[in-house]
Amino acid sequence: MVYNVAVIGAGNWSKNHLLGWRAQKDAKITWVVRSNEERAKARAEEWGVANYTADYKKVFADPDVHIVDLVLPHDLHAKLAIEALEAGKHVVLEKPLAENIEDAQRLADAAAASKLKVMVAENWNYGTFVSRAKKLLEAGAIGRPYMIRGALDLDIRYAFKGVAWRHQSERMGGGVLIDAGTHAISVMRHLMGEITEVSAQIDNYDFPDLGSMEDTALVLTRFASGAMGLLSATAVATKVRNSTSFMIMGEKGAIEFDTHDRSFFTTIDKKRSEEFTLEPSRGLVEQMTHFLSAIREDTTPLTSPMEQMGSMRTILAAYESARTGRTVKTEEIRAK
Repeated sequence: MVYNVAVIGAGNWSKNHLLGWRAQKDAKITWVVRSNEERAKARAEEWGVANYTADYKKVFADPDVHIVDLVLPHDLHAKLAIEALEAGKHVVLEKPLAENIEDAQRLADAAAASKLKVMVAENWNYGTFVSRAKKLLEAGAIGRPYMIRGALDLDIRYAFKGVAWRHQSERMGGGVLIDAGTHAISVMRHLMGEITEVSAQIDNYDFPDLGSMEDTALVLTRFASGAMGLLSATAVATKVRNSTSFMIMGEKGAIEFDTHDRSFFTTIDKKRSEEFTLEPSRGLVEQMTHFLSAIREDTTPLTSPMEQMGSMRTILAAYESARTGRTVKTEEIRAK
């Protein structure tokens, strides 16, 4: 069977989803949806897709569409994902789940109650380096891990230019932390388990267009295992190149990698080695392969909405900590 895919919200980031779908032998993009007909037509012609529209309801009404891929503003994720499920479509959606905990919970509940498949496109979790780190940890290669540190040193101001919704806090839900930081929190949870409490500081240093939203954040976490974590994230880095690096420290050694770079190191008993055999991947293809497998085999995607509620609670706990100046338990973040 070939699964027909409709991409809804075919802006710049959707090109990465195109890469993932085009690598699948049993998937084909058959619809492109954008905010107006002209832009939808232009993208459809660019991609060689026959059907296009500015009305996503046409896609939901098309019985030949099996999967909808939502690459939309944060505040539209839950609304359209739930509508898609009600229309009988499987759903891939960009992170985060939503811009607030209430909408995120509504989506998680709807997905859990449905026989259809929903995957949050947390591509880093499916990439080469994160997958390799997960296997090493499960094999006990570095002993009991007691700390993970992530650093997102990014200059992504270009991605906000001319994109009105990205400058609106009510649509974004926050700045760099909920936007890029969600990727890192998802990786940290995937590798180390659930986060139980959070302390955070946020500020805006060099991105006035974000208004009250942060361009820089520091987040200290405690995991259910007792391990600790630290995430630093900035959207206004002044480095030569962007980097998204992680380090996991264990009793017998360490694992270090950068999802932006061809670098993966392990240190065992004070001896460092590089894994030259790894081909770097950011998971853009692998996540779609995983999703189609979940449909065929009737399994739950690794980054399902219910699983990603842990990332959502962590991010929102960080915002609450920054606002109140206290450590916040993730279990406090609940839909009202």
